[in-house]
Amino acid sequence: MTLIDTEDGMFLAKKEGGSSYIIFDKTGNITSHIELKTDGPNAINMAYSEGFFDGNFTIMDLYRGLIQFSNEGDIINNITIPEGYIYMHPYNRPAFKLGNKLAYYRPERDLKDWEDQEKFYRKYYNEPILEVIDPITKEIELKMEIPETSIYKDGDFHFLHHPKIIKKGKFWYLFLMAEMKFYVYEEKEEDLIFKESVSLNVKDKIPFPQVNLQNTDELFSKLEMVVPSMIEQLFVLEDKIILIYKKGASENIVKNYDRENQAEWMDFFESLPKFAAVYDSDYKLLQEDIELPSGIISTPIVNKDGQIFVQKNQRLLGEEDWNTYYLLTLNKVLPIR
Repeated sequence: MTLIDTEDGMFLAKKEGGSSYIIFDKTGNITSHIELKTDGPNAINMAYSEGFFDGNFTIMDLYRGLIQFSNEGDIINNITIPEGYIYMHPYNRPAFKLGNKLAYYRPERDLKDWEDQEKFYRKYYNEPILEVIDPITKEIELKMEIPETSIYKDGDFHFLHHPKIIKKGKFWYLFLMAEMKFYVYEEKEEDLIFKESVSLNVKDKIPFPQVNLQNTDELFSKLEMVVPSMIEQLFVLEDKIILIYKKGASENIVKNYDRENQAEWMDFFESLPKFAAVYDSDYKLLQEDIELPSGIISTPIVNKDGQIFVQKNQRLLGEEDWNTYYLLTLNKVLPIR
């Protein structure tokens, strides 16, 4: 079971590999068990992101847009979006409020470009991250431009950028798959204004491979040889920002493991060390390479007291008939000298 969201002291988790969701409180008591229907008039085609929105369990469906459910699993609202799109990959929440409008990760439209991979990715890298819809008129527009300093603007191929957005008040934080950095935007009158780019230059990181856009297949060959560094989570606390990341693994290490042996590869991949970096509210790096306890799975959950939720990795630490979550607290930050 994977912990994916929280709101007002309630937690949302998804059972692995299925369409079953659990809502539970901070004592661990299950308050709702929601099973998405796979057939009939209310069948869900595919949930591309899930979370709480306006106090209700909400998903972004492959074809039907935003669908909200009661705690009994009944559909209570369906916010459709213009048709003729496809989602390229999953996201970390279904929707955000942007003034009186709704923002969600941009679906791909104009799929006639798909056959020309170079043309498709040049367009993909140069379009804003979010699609914003007026729920009354159904008019859509794109927001959240990727800054020109991003690696995705350098003209090479970096595969999908798998964006993740964290919203805290009027500030929005974005990080992308192939970069060890995050971007800060400020919400002003239903617009998102880019404010700052913040890089994390840790020692011994394994850069995400890149290739020429005319030779995209080469990237996947390179990714077979290494595990690149990557930011897993970003947490916004009252006066600090914490990044959770992996440094990855070099070819000399990766070659000792068989990717075709799924159990062996997952044991290796999930055992790679995880670290934390801490920034102050002005985005100055205070400390990096804080090694986290081994055998944990990071989650996107942080509570109002600044405690980060992590999950026991049962594959590595032993199977149980229940899920165990731990709270990590930042006790002391040692300034970088």
